Amino acid sequence: MPFSDLYDRVQEQTPKISSRWIRDEVIHLTHISAVKEQWTGLIDTESMRGFFIEGPLKPPVPLAENEALIVLARALPKEWRRFVYTKELMHAFDTPEEKADTPEKFDLQVERLGDPSAEISPQYRAEAKAFWRALATLCPEEHRLAFKAATEAGEISPAVIGARLQIPTQYVRNLLREDFTAIVEKLK
Repeated sequence: MPFSDLYDRVQEQTPKISSRWIRDEVIHLTHISAVKEQWTGLIDTESMRGFFIEGPLKPPVPLAENEALIVLARALPKEWRRFVYTKELMHAFDTPEEKADTPEKFDLQVERLGDPSAEISPQYRAEAKAFWRALATLCPEEHRLAFKAATEAGEISPAVIGARLQIPTQYVRNLLREDFTAIVEKLK
């Protein structure tokens, strides 16, 4: 099912939206049958905060068909873990072309992150889509508009919005962008 189904269900929620609820909805709406989570101290958070792996895979990371594993950097603060986990869950909505499901496709994605002159791969585009989908999933539109109006009136700060949604404060400015709705519409 498309991301629009999750987006519509999010509109019925009140922030802070539970990560468990989001995970369960993703499982209900997509081909993903289960999601495992693993924290590791081996990820350098300067270059990566987490990643999404979809089965089937054999050991050392055994995953059944349609089972997913989200690996998160252990050093992430709570709001970062929540955002990164949600962003990685959004890869369940990637098209087959966008999936980084081979070593070559993963390398394309990583190389693009380090080379601004590289062609934009479908995998890199999927990263951007997952980011915006995560923002839209963590804040229903009615609440986003209320936060935007309160910010414009000087009644609330991005730090307070970030704390209420339990997302990194630096991403609140993206949530309040004038073109946010237009961006999300293109992702549905």
